[in-house]
Amino acid sequence: MFIKTSTTNETTWAALKAAVDNGTIAQGDLVIFNLKNGEEVAVRATQDKKGKWFFVLEDCLADEHCMNKRPTNKGAWAACDMRAWLNNTMFALLPDELQALIAQTKIVQIVDGERVETEDKLFLLSKTQVFGKGRWSDREPEDTQLLCFLREKDRVKECGDKGTYPWWLRSVDASTANSFCFVSTDGSANYTGASYSFGFAPGFKVA
Repeated sequence: MFIKTSTTNETTWAALKAAVDNGTIAQGDLVIFNLKNGEEVAVRATQDKKGKWFFVLEDCLADEHCMNKRPTNKGAWAACDMRAWLNNTMFALLPDELQALIAQTKIVQIVDGERVETEDKLFLLSKTQVFGKGRWSDREPEDTQLLCFLREKDRVKECGDKGTYPWWLRSVDASTANSFCFVSTDGSANYTGASYSFGFAPGFKVA
């Protein structure tokens, strides 16, 4: 694996954890590595506005995925197929050393007026984490914007050889019974039916 700042240097997962622990990791550092299936990916180190560190895929995985096989958003993030797939199939593709470092992250959503909490090792980002506070933020009470998404152009992601591509967020569109939010190819917010296959760029935290 490599860490890319102004230069590119080979490193280890243990060294990356030490950098997070001692505060020498920098906003925007890019960590490049291969999944067990051979796909090369990069994750960007970024903080939220509370100072918490996250690692977020710089671009989408090469394959697309739906939020739910059926066109429904019932149960929101906690119940969706994407969540189960990320934390089982996708997690298993990560290098073993990275798997051992990833912490459980508490995800909080307000669903139909009720507070719903999950703990996930891999997760999709929320609308608030990407776009900042807005009229939807009362449904994501513990999220703040990640610093890597302050500019609209930095919200644009590619998906394999398909170029710029829409990518899923974990936030439900509360005005419908079947839609989740996503980021459009121009970096703007949108929503569509959960059974469509889009790009996805999960995040995680290091223990």
